[in-house]
Amino acid sequence: MVIDSIAFARLGHELSGTLQVGSCNRLGQGLPLPQPGTVVWSLAGRIEPGTGGAWLDVRAQGAVRVVCQRCLQPLDLELRVSRSLGLAESQAQLDALDALDAEGPGPDAEYMLADPHLEVLDLIEDELILAMPFAPRHEQCPGPAPDGVPAGAPEASPFAVLAALKHGKH
Repeated sequence: MVIDSIAFARLGHELSGTLQVGSCNRLGQGLPLPQPGTVVWSLAGRIEPGTGGAWLDVRAQGAVRVVCQRCLQPLDLELRVSRSLGLAESQAQLDALDALDAEGPGPDAEYMLADPHLEVLDLIEDELILAMPFAPRHEQCPGPAPDGVPAGAPEASPFAVLAALKHGKH
């Protein structure tokens, strides 16, 4: 599904749908199979009152199956995306917005270059990839960790181990 992002925003169009996680090649790279999850998404265009800037509001929610980085067991991770993307009409405008942001006092917003041939599902997949945590893990792991220590057990402080060695208590 391809849209002209600026026209979509200026006309206030909206799209929504579902996406099978298993069909997302880039999102699925490095994830365990199968990927049974479904993502519900929506995309809405709008013009910001006052400035006239074009925006795309991206929303997505769904589960992906990942590997817990603590216990190495499967984990169904809920992803939620809620992001507004400002559309820059030229590379020069995008560069100027990035320069303002780099200086610090710039707008607290994210921008992308407007695309007359924007692939909507690629945009949704990009936002889901950005929402993935670097090292996903269970709140409380279901079993022992790979090293045999019960998952979630507090680790011994290296300083406590040194103190025990110092006092001959090992």
